[in-house]
Amino acid sequence: MPEPKPGLTPQQLATLVELARLKAGTSFVDASSSRLGSALDVTQQGASKRLLDLERAGLIERVHAGRSLKVRLTEEGLQAVMSFYSQLKVVLEGEEKELVFVGKVFTGLGEGRYYVSMKGYSSHFRAALGFVPFPGTLNLRLDSPTMTAQRARLGFLKGLEIPGFQDGMRTYGPVKCFRAKVGALDAAVLAIERTHYDSSVLEVISPSNLRKSLGLRDGDECSVVMSLD
Repeated sequence: MPEPKPGLTPQQLATLVELARLKAGTSFVDASSSRLGSALDVTQQGASKRLLDLERAGLIERVHAGRSLKVRLTEEGLQAVMSFYSQLKVVLEGEEKELVFVGKVFTGLGEGRYYVSMKGYSSHFRAALGFVPFPGTLNLRLDSPTMTAQRARLGFLKGLEIPGFQDGMRTYGPVKCFRAKVGALDAAVLAIERTHYDSSVLEVISPSNLRKSLGLRDGDECSVVMSLD
């Protein structure tokens, strides 16, 4: 059986998983202590204490809406659930070879173009991937819960590490990437720790201008096959 994330008790993990089942990973949901206690087979007081512990640990947010209490997992809470899910999936199904993402193209903030073009990164991309990326990223909006949950897993999967660097003024952190294909074109999926985007966005780089090569426009659906080898 996979181990809980370090620092998490089995009770905390079980509560987070139940909250995720209630769809609290993406939005605030009704999670009264009585409802949660019934699902977890604990008393109402016990469920209330668990919620308080999770809130203090920064794993959930709670808001009052009239007489009801609504709960949502924080990014750290969602990551804890996804880390456990990734481990459990390997235990039950074996190692995966690839992940398939489907999303809709949208115009980003230009952040990807800025970072990908930096010499401190581009030389390492060439060494790791065998190509220098086109200056820009293809951004996909992942609309389905399945896709966003899959994207959240990338932080816990082993990828190709692109080291960070300093340019004399600031420090740029490391980047993790995964080899991929968009149609027949070589590409790579980025898993950046510090980014303006959350798990609903997939950033893809390629030696080609993917938009131009594939005739993609904002709103078009696009599939990316990402390798885990």
